[in-house]
Amino acid sequence: MKTNIFRNLMTAAATATALVSLAAPGEAASLLPGETFGTNGLKFVQDTNVEFTFIQSNGAFQSTLKLFEVGSGNTLTAVKTLFAETKGSDDGWKNGWLGTCGNTVLNCTTYYTFQANKTYTLGLDSGANGIVYSTTALNNFAPGGTQQAVFNSFGSQGQPDTTPFPIGDGGQFQAADPLAMVVKIGIDDRGNNNDKDFQDFTVTALGTRSVPEPTTLAGLALSSVALAFSRRRRVGSV
Repeated sequence: MKTNIFRNLMTAAATATALVSLAAPGEAASLLPGETFGTNGLKFVQDTNVEFTFIQSNGAFQSTLKLFEVGSGNTLTAVKTLFAETKGSDDGWKNGWLGTCGNTVLNCTTYYTFQANKTYTLGLDSGANGIVYSTTALNNFAPGGTQQAVFNSFGSQGQPDTTPFPIGDGGQFQAADPLAMVVKIGIDDRGNNNDKDFQDFTVTALGTRSVPEPTTLAGLALSSVALAFSRRRRVGSV
């Protein structure tokens, strides 16, 4: 009997160790099949936390970056305002209508938990100039939509405002993996006859998934074994 109990305790310890190992950092996380983060939409198959950080803006409009849930028939529901400019730029037209953190945007970091199997999109609201979306199909300015955002790039940032980004190479900037790296996102607000510089509003995104603490997993395993022993003893005493 004692031998069986010892063997069971060893098995429980091994199980707890395995669970701790699973919870410990391993290979870098990445998007799962069915997940997307780009111009085809933002979607995760598990609840996923994403940290957004404002970098800068380069446009005269006083804009607001929002997150929308995309429903059936492409109906859009605003779920969160990520960043809101307090004015169009730091100092008028200087430096290409540059807007920076702490000046045009006061709160430069925010978070959102994307719910599993729901589709989202970023929307840059520039008031009278309208809204553009990070999902190409939602921009009804031309048949099939127009690409107004790039992923893994800030567009032509660092070059004079209105400098066109080589959209001919846009195919390589249509999706990214925020679980594997910090993702750059550049959005064009369609100003200057839609100059496609993709630097009018720039942010980064970094995603994480919630993982139970190793000690919690080990405790759960040992508790399960203790409960099993208790049940065996009660059965044996009957």
